[in-house]
Amino acid sequence: MISNELSQTIYNDLVKGKTINKHSYSLKTNELEENPLYNEIFINFDEYKQLYQRINFDLAHKNSSFFFIREMSGGDANEVTIKIQALLIIIGRIVTEKGYLFDVLTDHRVGIGLEDLSAAMSEERYIDILHTCKLCVSRGIEEEINNHLIARSIMFKNSRGHYVLSDAGIAFFNELTEF
Repeated sequence: MISNELSQTIYNDLVKGKTINKHSYSLKTNELEENPLYNEIFINFDEYKQLYQRINFDLAHKNSSFFFIREMSGGDANEVTIKIQALLIIIGRIVTEKGYLFDVLTDHRVGIGLEDLSAAMSEERYIDILHTCKLCVSRGIEEEINNHLIARSIMFKNSRGHYVLSDAGIAFFNELTEF
């Protein structure tokens, strides 16, 4: 049976474009924990799926690691999706060029620091990509990451203030890099 309290929180998050990840990060313990919102949807998936279909959304469960909604009549890519993809690609390139292992982005105890990400703002090739995608025109890279990745639970900041990919972020990143 659906929990009224959890379902309201889930709805508020999903309609804001957030993902509901299998794990959530606790700043207090610097550890990943089971996400009660994810568990609520997982246990009552059929009911939630039907509920969101009634309001013209498809509730998607990707890689057994996160949920998100999309409009049933909407197209595949929109401006927000393109911005998310551009940021993830640039972050991936920065990690690779710095010689870091991919684990830097996925280990909740490590993450990538703002100083490394800010390097993107000093290189013309990154600036061209960002500006083409209408990113970093009037805001810095930190604000763009916060607005497009953190706010949607695609990344989170750990206790060190470093950026880490969430379950959804890892899945999106893997989709982008599959050839």
